Amino acid sequence: MNITERLPAAIGILGGMGPWVDPLFLRKLLEYQAAQGMRRDQDAIPLLLAQYPELIEDRTEYLMSLAGGASMQNPAVNVARIARMLVANGACVLGIPCNTFHAPAIFSRFEEELAGVEIVHMIRATLADIAAQHPDARRVGILSSNGTYLHGIYSASIAARGWEPVTLAWEPPGPLQNDVHQAITSAEWGVKSGREAGLGYPAARAVLKAAAGRLQELGAEVVILGCTEIPLALEQADVPEVPLLDPMDSLAKGLVEAYRARRSCGNGV
Repeated sequence: MNITERLPAAIGILGGMGPWVDPLFLRKLLEYQAAQGMRRDQDAIPLLLAQYPELIEDRTEYLMSLAGGASMQNPAVNVARIARMLVANGACVLGIPCNTFHAPAIFSRFEEELAGVEIVHMIRATLADIAAQHPDARRVGILSSNGTYLHGIYSASIAARGWEPVTLAWEPPGPLQNDVHQAITSAEWGVKSGREAGLGYPAARAVLKAAAGRLQELGAEVVILGCTEIPLALEQADVPEVPLLDPMDSLAKGLVEAYRARRSCGNGV
């Protein structure tokens, strides 16, 4: 193959935020395609995944630095650098399986850097799915990292639709918002560490299960799993009383539909 030859059109995935999530997201892309009629290898949509975690600053740390006046490079800068590589190799629609990356301070910079490239916005896709799948829901619970929580990445958009965001408290009685954050980020037992992956993340699962139950007690009619690591440790069977909505499902569906809708994607480039 000539190294200057451009590959056929593809979906581009900006991974690495965090790495344990990327295989799950790829599975979700395939599951949605299978539900839509994919039956053999050749039916699968071409996909380019870039996973360069060492180049991507922590999104929550960056958002926290804005309030503290510290100087950190916007994660959007290097993610855009990676995205341009994917676009140069055929990606015609992009997705970022990271909720916190969709904070306006980060995502708007990314959009500026990638002007003219179609990007599926995970938060908007998620809320559209809630409206379609749970049309009577008005109180929407949110499980997320502290960065997503403090910057209202979901709550502001939920409120803009006339719904009520339901979140955990900072002060006892718990479970608390910071407990959820630790279930995601703890270097000893959090999902991002991967240390309990083979066991199904029992410590994190217990915290997340209790947190989802608390949101239901507070009136949530549906709960958004607002960090991509959460579905690795929490399943619908853990909290059967309240519907759980995984934004990665919404992103996967949005990417497949966007790819098929674009004429250049359907015909290759």
